[in-house]
Amino acid sequence: MYYGKVIGNIVSTIKCRGLEGKKLLVVRPIDMETKTLSEKFIIAVDTTSSGIGDFIGYEDGKEASWAFDPEEVPTDATIIAIIDKINILGK
Repeated sequence: MYYGKVIGNIVSTIKCRGLEGKKLLVVRPIDMETKTLSEKFIIAVDTTSSGIGDFIGYEDGKEASWAFDPEEVPTDATIIAIIDKINILGK
């Protein structure tokens, strides 16, 4: 699982059949080593009803489509968790 922060949403009037009715969100990944938001962003399919400002957990690659089994959803990233609290121990 990877971590990120939702920074926006995508509106699409025409989608692949597998994506119909699914929310697309813009996510900035978090580098857990430096505890900073990446300058890059990804587009992820939401399965958790998360929204802008939420810290989330997501999967990418082939694992991203497993949340929709047996549906065929063409996705490279899927939000699978909303993070309520983060505890990071100092070194």
